[in-house]
Amino acid sequence: MAARVAVLGAGAMGSAAAALLARHPEVEMLVLDVDASRAAEVAKQVGAEGRGFDATSGELTDILRDVEAVAACLPYRLNIPVMEAALAAGCHYSDLGGLFHTTLKQLELDERFRGAGVAAVLGIGSAPGLTTILGKMGADALDRADSIDMVDGAIEEGGGEFCVPYSVETVFDEFTMPAMVFEDGEMKQVPAASGLVQWDFPEPLGTLPAVYTLHSEPATLPKTVPGVRDVRWRLALPAAIHEGFAFLTQVGLVSSDPVETPSGKAVPREVTAAVLNALLVPEGEPADIEYIDVRVRGENDGKPALWRGLAKFVPTPEGISGGSFGTAIPIATTVRWMAEGRVEPGVHPAEVAFDNEAFVADIEREGVEFTFSLEN
Repeated sequence: MAARVAVLGAGAMGSAAAALLARHPEVEMLVLDVDASRAAEVAKQVGAEGRGFDATSGELTDILRDVEAVAACLPYRLNIPVMEAALAAGCHYSDLGGLFHTTLKQLELDERFRGAGVAAVLGIGSAPGLTTILGKMGADALDRADSIDMVDGAIEEGGGEFCVPYSVETVFDEFTMPAMVFEDGEMKQVPAASGLVQWDFPEPLGTLPAVYTLHSEPATLPKTVPGVRDVRWRLALPAAIHEGFAFLTQVGLVSSDPVETPSGKAVPREVTAAVLNALLVPEGEPADIEYIDVRVRGENDGKPALWRGLAKFVPTPEGISGGSFGTAIPIATTVRWMAEGRVEPGVHPAEVAFDNEAFVADIEREGVEFTFSLEN
């Protein structure tokens, strides 16, 4: 019997997840979006059913009753309403992350999901998602884990100029919202884009500037890795992109406070977002390369030890960019697993939702490249 799943959101991430799910003929897929034409377009591309819905009504709950699991590929601010709809429908739920604070609120729904016999997997993209899974795998490989450092870096081969790497709104949040870092056993708030280090990735990425941004990894790993003292997440962008967004932030062009202009009041953030969203999309096939680099330090056999896990993403045969592939393949795999009953009821951070080694093996078969090392 075919597993029936829904991809919620027909944007960049939703369309990538749908294309990757289409690799599995045993899956029956429904593509959902508030824009019915956009849902229909993505569905046609992947041989699925597409449908629009009214987000202001209870229609989503009714639709989700017809599927076993949903992959929510939406802005994180919509996670909780969609979670509630899935719970009411008795439909398993997964998402791409809640930017720390929303994740904490989502975890509070655990008892209700368990009581309903429904599973939810939070933050199952590349970061968060593979970052926390690799962090937990590294901690489990050591006798004691003291620190977990996670960095996500990417480049566009042949690039180097300023561009928008993903959602403009997300990048604005990352450069303006205070970040959370777990250090010396305590959760700390630090300024956005602080903690600059030069992080060494494998070539062709090389050394990239990496900074703290608000992310969900520190919200869960201190709870799921016993005894860990430090959990740090950093984002690494090419210097031109990092410096460009840092400048826009510094001069107030991503501020939400209205300013007077000769044409009337304007919100700088909205204007800047509109301008950046209008930038030309690069022509030709995608040529980006992305790495997740996770380093777990601790002790093995009474000696200091370093475990390192690398995940590499490159463009796929379907024409999906490396960055989109890295984000979409974990949630596409998870929604299949959930429909097959491979996740227990309750609300789970990605790193404790299932057998991590089996999950890594599954997405490795899908094209993710992993490298692991342990130094004593």
